[in-house]
Amino acid sequence: MRLLISNLNRFTTTSQVVALLGPFGLVSSAVIMMNVKSGYSEGIAVVEMEFKAGQMVISELNNSRFMNYYISVEETVTTIN
Repeated sequence: MRLLISNLNRFTTTSQVVALLGPFGLVSSAVIMMNVKSGYSEGIAVVEMEFKAGQMVISELNNSRFMNYYISVEETVTTIN
């Protein structure tokens, strides 16, 4: 399942996202979208993990607080090239 996590703190790292989701299941990939000009995060991550684990992440973490921001977690069909 591919998840879109938005409203992340701009200093959030991929490792922190993986650590957040790790208790729910294996994260097969995680990418934080970066602004090329500023070098900071756009506040969005695309994560891939097993379907059941992804469903649990959505139900448990959507609208939860992470690094002082309330994050949004939803299933997405976004492709990364």
